Amino acid sequence: MSFVFYSCSKNNDSVVPETTTDTTSTSGTNSISADTIAINKWISESMIQVYLWNDLIPKVNYQKEPNPTAFFYKMLNKPIDRWSFITNDYASLNAEFSGVPETMGYDPAFYRYSNSDKSVFIVIDYVYPGSPAAEAGLKRGDIIVSINNNPLNTSNYYDLYSGKDYNVQLGKKNGTSITKTGESFQLTARVVSADPAIYDTIFNVNDQKIGYLVYVGFVSDNAGAFYTHLDSIFSAFNQANISDLIVDLRYNPGGEIGAAVHLASEIAPASVANDQHVLVNMKYNTGVESFYESDPATYGDRLSFKFTSNVTNANMQRVFLLTTRGTASASELLRSGLDPYMDVVQVGDTTYGKYVGAWVLPDDNEKWAIVPIVMKYSNIDGFTDFKNGIAPDYLIEDDPMMSFQFGDKSDPVVAKAIGLATGTTAVAAKAARVPRYQRIVPDELIRKRNLYIPLNNEKLMP
Repeated sequence: MSFVFYSCSKNNDSVVPETTTDTTSTSGTNSISADTIAINKWISESMIQVYLWNDLIPKVNYQKEPNPTAFFYKMLNKPIDRWSFITNDYASLNAEFSGVPETMGYDPAFYRYSNSDKSVFIVIDYVYPGSPAAEAGLKRGDIIVSINNNPLNTSNYYDLYSGKDYNVQLGKKNGTSITKTGESFQLTARVVSADPAIYDTIFNVNDQKIGYLVYVGFVSDNAGAFYTHLDSIFSAFNQANISDLIVDLRYNPGGEIGAAVHLASEIAPASVANDQHVLVNMKYNTGVESFYESDPATYGDRLSFKFTSNVTNANMQRVFLLTTRGTASASELLRSGLDPYMDVVQVGDTTYGKYVGAWVLPDDNEKWAIVPIVMKYSNIDGFTDFKNGIAPDYLIEDDPMMSFQFGDKSDPVVAKAIGLATGTTAVAAKAARVPRYQRIVPDELIRKRNLYIPLNNEKLMP
């Protein structure tokens, strides 16, 4: 399913004017351009129309707000809503959601020393195959201690990481500290095919075959190649006649619901997919909900998302899902949506706790876009509102410092799932926490832990 985004403006008054005439409104001594007022008006009308908590939007006069970004964040239902965001670079956002971002190609986990407010380092969770990071030789578990020879700290780390061309210097864990190795790699960002199915294999353990898939985001590319790749993986699982399946979602922050439906339908019992049972139901604000309910023949697929038979189905009766605190949104939807239909065994840590989803709404010039929370979801049994995340059945804490590569059966989280699948008792010991280090999650990454619902230019409201 491709992303075709819908503009929420009702008429031409909400279009950002091409003119730069400084027709102004004032806030104190600050002049506000007509362009800014028009953007603010579009933001205000869009949020009042579709925002899940539109009855709780604070009263803010858009004609007196000089900064559209600051104005948008003033409208949010805080502190509950940590995920809605705005951008003035819709093209880059669209490229990311379409699976072709400009990137170095590595996923960062940011840490600082627990006894320091300044020193920061990056642990690489994974690397996209064929990316600049992969070609340079970076791999999962590598530690970046400086960029362009600038030591990372709490003030500069995200700006340095976000650069388009830089040199990274590596370190290694040495007892209770991290020391430089002398290794460095030059990286230049480019457009990468960010296929989320980054690794798969089949474990042979005690004459038992177990499929293993690492899936790092729910992305639907415009050409459908990501779905085709996923289908080919499940076809190989079927040909091998796997008895169990492990899906590694430890570094998956969420993404598009179409991709979640696709993966869920590949995993679920064949009867569930073929009969198109409900995966999740959606709840919107009163206005949007009433509009959809008024024409269920047209908009029923906005009120619930169902399994599909148009996939390569593995007909599993049980699945093992590996999770961390960073497992969020569409990953949690997959976990909760499958639960009523099969044995879902969660191994790892408690998930993030995000049961709401967003639309991507560009302005008519497709420069600005807002990504507001517009709905919350529940599974067929009504399970929702898991604000504190979904607890695992088996707690095994993930430690990225241990540097197990994907497919390594000695990885404690993977080993636990294999042990449960095979009924063996020789399971690796649980990974220990590293109290000396503290995870940092910047706001930019928190906002990416979203469930996105693509729109198809349909009429949203009368």
